[in-house]
Amino acid sequence: MSVELQKRLFTVKEYHLMTEVGILSEGDRVELIEGEIVKMAAIGTRHASSVKRLTRRFSLIPEYLATLGVQDPIQLTERTEPQPDVVLLEPRADYYATAHPVPSEVLLLVEVSDSTVDYDRDVKVSIYARSLIQEVWLVDLVKNCLEVYRQPSPNGYSLIIKFWRGQEVASLAFPDLEVSVDFILG
Repeated sequence: MSVELQKRLFTVKEYHLMTEVGILSEGDRVELIEGEIVKMAAIGTRHASSVKRLTRRFSLIPEYLATLGVQDPIQLTERTEPQPDVVLLEPRADYYATAHPVPSEVLLLVEVSDSTVDYDRDVKVSIYARSLIQEVWLVDLVKNCLEVYRQPSPNGYSLIIKFWRGQEVASLAFPDLEVSVDFILG
């Protein structure tokens, strides 16, 4: 006879409390995904370079139009608080000092992936769709392409477009700011 083991899932509040009491430290590279504390992969040089490139390009957007976040948490649900690589957020007067962003405040979310590309695509992008994040970019450093996800629903994104080297892309929120895929990939 087999016994199904039950997992103890955590809330965002409990997850934050773990840092406050010293169970987790600010330096721990973890995120809360559907109630589970997930260790994040080490950041390689190419990954870091891509994040820096995107940060540089998006820093051209005036602050009254968007707030730029880099590897900062966003609270999707009571049990999910990932730390995407780059986000463009609706501006808030407090610069998100009083609370982490929520899905309705996300204009564009970017995950840069090398060793975790399958997890990011299959798990995290699905969660972003269920949270109705309007646009997600997945920078696939393995296949050297950019996957753009749009038109979210609880069942996933209904529009998925792949961009390759030699092409340019712009977000829905900032259609005049085109970014070269070559620039993103390095």
